[in-house]
Amino acid sequence: MKKYLLIALAIAIIVVVAAPITTGIMAEKQYHLMIRTNPLQPTLNLESKSFERGLFSSRATTFVEVKDPALREALAGKLGKDEKGKAGILIHHNLKHGPLTFTAGQGISFAIAKVTHQIERHGEQNPGNMKLFQLDTRLHFDGSQSLLINSNEISTKNDKAATTLMPLSASFVTDRNYRTMKGSGDWRGMTSESSRGEKLSLSDMQFELDAGKSGGMWLGSIAFTQGSMLFESSEKSLRVDGLKVQSRSSEHDDRLIDSTTELSLQQINAAGKSLGPGELSIAVNNIPATALERLNAIQQRAMNAPPSDQTFALQAAGIEAAGLLPELLSHGIVIDIERLRFNTPDGEVDGHFNLNLAKTNPASLLNIPYLKSIISLNAGFSLPVALVPEATMIKQIQPLVERGYLQIDAETLKSEIRMSGGTLTMNGKVVPLPY
Repeated sequence: MKKYLLIALAIAIIVVVAAPITTGIMAEKQYHLMIRTNPLQPTLNLESKSFERGLFSSRATTFVEVKDPALREALAGKLGKDEKGKAGILIHHNLKHGPLTFTAGQGISFAIAKVTHQIERHGEQNPGNMKLFQLDTRLHFDGSQSLLINSNEISTKNDKAATTLMPLSASFVTDRNYRTMKGSGDWRGMTSESSRGEKLSLSDMQFELDAGKSGGMWLGSIAFTQGSMLFESSEKSLRVDGLKVQSRSSEHDDRLIDSTTELSLQQINAAGKSLGPGELSIAVNNIPATALERLNAIQQRAMNAPPSDQTFALQAAGIEAAGLLPELLSHGIVIDIERLRFNTPDGEVDGHFNLNLAKTNPASLLNIPYLKSIISLNAGFSLPVALVPEATMIKQIQPLVERGYLQIDAETLKSEIRMSGGTLTMNGKVVPLPY
């Protein structure tokens, strides 16, 4: 009996010692996989500075370079620089090896490791002195990761603007190779005031995400809601309440992408008028994934340019991106605004729009007569005459009414627009085209 107890004790010791070693090795592999795959490109670039694996815990350090110019400006004063002059932050990771991990509010679970993080400006002496975020990660045995993010209030100020980012809480789950991601979050918003007195305020924002990576792109669904947005300046103000956005995208034959976005809002206050509610549904189908991936590559190259060359790089990227337009349009693209409705004090704005471009050779799109022949258009709109400025009505709208292209009926301006076989009509009247 004593011999069996000694054997059991030996096995228990081996398990206690070997399990953390094994999970430590697995955690290190998963960390380096994250660095290589980097799901945050092109906005952020990840670089491993160190990984020190111990028996029951490990430590790692990652430099996060902020490549997006707008994000760099928003975090001005909060970013450090590495030895190469790159702007970013250091993240210190503390990995507690599994197989048993504990997280407050979640209890004990089986996992490779639980990871806590400290964030600092690169090169400063005290880790964690820039406590922007609290991050907790679990590395699971199937290779997936779960991440909890909680941010504190962040305030920045420079000679251009003073900005305060309100607290954020979010959670994400990814697979081993960062090819799928699910998440949700709640952000209390932000306020910003420029040196010219312009003010921007966002409040009560939530999102849900369910996406997968295809090639270099993320496809799936995202739902977004926002309580309110307020913009004020010395000349004008704009307030939007109750904004909801639902977007879905998927890939089908020949790597073509279909995308649908539905938008609704409760109210807009602008120029002393209260408008809404309103809704919009738009679908864009048969977008070639290869062209979008090239657009992403163009954007990434521009972001990789040194800050001193950033303006020129973005201009060059815009010219290069314009050259992809024929390829984007050559696979039978369909643009469909199925629903456009908006209430105003003077009546309802209503519209629809469906454009089909037949599949063709990209070079053929430079031939204008041929391009007209492959366009199919079915559109229409109606809106209260009171919404049209008087000068516009006299100089632009009234002549079109007299020619029969537009119609005014019961103080409503409306028209039906068709194009087929190279012929464009408005209200059944043929509209001469220049080519």
